[in-house]
Amino acid sequence: MPKYIDIHAHTNFKAFDEDRDEVISRAGESDTWVINIGTQYDTSKKAVEMTNEYEGVYATIGLHPIHTGASYHDKSELGDEGKEFTSRGEIFDKDKYKELARLGKVVGIGECGLDYYHLSEDSIEKQKIAFISQIELANELGLPLMLHVRNNSEDKIHNAYFDVYELIKKYSKLGNIKGVSHFFAGSVEDMKRFVEMGIFISFAGPITYKPRPEICDYEAVIKATPLDMILADTDSPYVAPIPHRGARNEPSYVKDIVAKIAQIKGLDEEKVANQIVLNAKRLFDLS
Repeated sequence: MPKYIDIHAHTNFKAFDEDRDEVISRAGESDTWVINIGTQYDTSKKAVEMTNEYEGVYATIGLHPIHTGASYHDKSELGDEGKEFTSRGEIFDKDKYKELARLGKVVGIGECGLDYYHLSEDSIEKQKIAFISQIELANELGLPLMLHVRNNSEDKIHNAYFDVYELIKKYSKLGNIKGVSHFFAGSVEDMKRFVEMGIFISFAGPITYKPRPEICDYEAVIKATPLDMILADTDSPYVAPIPHRGARNEPSYVKDIVAKIAQIKGLDEEKVANQIVLNAKRLFDLS
């Protein structure tokens, strides 16, 4: 097993087209395995293809909640095609994704979940429909969920973390709940609900930034999260941790996130790194 695992990266995105081989090589040199995450069908397909091209690279496949409706065109994700919107929104096709799961080292379904950052009731309903279908697919394939959950810090009424919890509880097979909430930015109470359900908690680059407790009190959450339920992710190419903040993020930087987790918990860094790898192996059945 490696020293580190970045459980949520997007080196399948257009942002890495110019130097993908070098980025994966740097991950290997830092003894880091990578799980690339699909956000819609095309990026899921690319993530799967990469599992057949590189050692220590795995994939999840799924539909990001923001891609269930018209979404802003992200050059890092899809390249510069001169479009303001990526599409009118993808409708999740369970059979199409199920076939994709057979083509490579697919270890999870998602990223899927609920994103309330730009809130509209129409958007919430579309997101929930797609999320339920992906929970059902995860049930069918026996794979964990890669969860994307995001609140709007100014909205004190809606809580995407609670709504995701309720949908998983309702639609997952009893006793067969597996998954991880990546880039966690919820409350201690949100974390505890997930952990009690068996959902792992993954932390990303913002834990190394200047504290913004109005968004998430990372120190409190990390201290309260059991070590055997913690994972780490870069969400490359976004939100690079200090000391790389402002640069394009990449999987080899996950070690800086692991170091910060160890610092906050007051534990030996090597012990934390080892446990996170064991956690990832347990959740994603890696070998």
